[in-house]
Amino acid sequence: MDADRLSRIKWDQPLTEEGLLSDDSLVANRLLMNIYESDALFLPSGGLAGKEKQFTEFYGRKARLHSDLVRPAVESYVFDSLGSDVRINGRWDCDALEAHVLAAIDEAVNGDRPALRAIEEAADPRRAAEMMIAQMALDGLTEATAMSQNLGGAYGPEQSEVFKIFIDEFGYGVFDAKHSTLFVELCRSVGMSTEPHHYWFYYLPSWIAGNNYFYKVTRNRSQFFRYIGGMAFLEATFAPSFAAMTKTYRAVYGDGIDTRYFDEHAHIDQHHGRMAVYDLLLPLARKHGDYAVRELLRGIEDVRALGRLNDADLIGQLSWRPEVVTADTGRDGQDEPCEIDAGTPFETMISDHDMTVSVLDGTAELHWSATGGPLEVAAGQAVRVPKGRLHGLRAGAGATIAFTRSPARAGS
Repeated sequence: MDADRLSRIKWDQPLTEEGLLSDDSLVANRLLMNIYESDALFLPSGGLAGKEKQFTEFYGRKARLHSDLVRPAVESYVFDSLGSDVRINGRWDCDALEAHVLAAIDEAVNGDRPALRAIEEAADPRRAAEMMIAQMALDGLTEATAMSQNLGGAYGPEQSEVFKIFIDEFGYGVFDAKHSTLFVELCRSVGMSTEPHHYWFYYLPSWIAGNNYFYKVTRNRSQFFRYIGGMAFLEATFAPSFAAMTKTYRAVYGDGIDTRYFDEHAHIDQHHGRMAVYDLLLPLARKHGDYAVRELLRGIEDVRALGRLNDADLIGQLSWRPEVVTADTGRDGQDEPCEIDAGTPFETMISDHDMTVSVLDGTAELHWSATGGPLEVAAGQAVRVPKGRLHGLRAGAGATIAFTRSPARAGS
């Protein structure tokens, strides 16, 4: 975790919706994801031997104490303004909620799928498809972990409906049928890593925020109804979305890809969608009244807003194909050159303004996607990085790099 970038965040000024696509969002959401996942058990697939110290430190009392102290402030910073962007006005009852959720589902089911179209139209469709898989890995490799936090307690027959969905996600106790196992096989079939967080540096901030949202509303029990609203909306819209993914990914990879993860969701989520709306969301609204209605609606609208950000963020990243240009180091706005070398730790960040990265001495590699080779940049060359784009630099020995604010350029 980059301590300098964490220290620059103004924690008392929550992120706006646009701000969820920023570098501050990237750093804060990485921190929040670590906090949430300390509640779940992760063991290395190759065994724990040699990693005992890291294991005990990550799950130890000191780390837990620090997590509990900072979590409320980080949650507030990341998500408080999401509520101001999602406005729920007027009188809402169960009938209005039902009409709204069905209209929202219909819009999502019958709407365009711009992220899939961006993959199909990309200059390198495989690289683009794998960038999307890397984002999906945030949840795909640990599917239903957040849901598991709402299995305990006592809240009536709806508790059993949640459990029915959960055991479907876990393959009814059959490991090979577990949804996360199917995701592993999807990754393996296209040559991608199956280890959780192997693509840590390439998670986009909006996708981490979307994943974190479900941890937030399951860990904070008072936000249970928001969780049900958001989950029900997604379960009711997943089936056609995953069917479309199968079509796109088969067009990209042919018959070599294992699409069972997509196919299973295209099948089972038709059932889950009906359950989540008619056996969970609406019965909870009728039983628990106006407060529950508004919170269920809030969860639906939070998730719709986050979904729009996910699409915009991913499409922006897929649309950027960096190219080498001749460096212009005499322009105004250049920051002090920095020296980095092969020993400088690798990190990715979001550009908060249009920027030119110029290599003054040595060589550097620009990384911008989860798979595929980097762009090689030699001394005297530069790369233009548009605002909002994730990137990272690896340098050869003695490299000197300058960063310059620059106007956006066509084709950059």
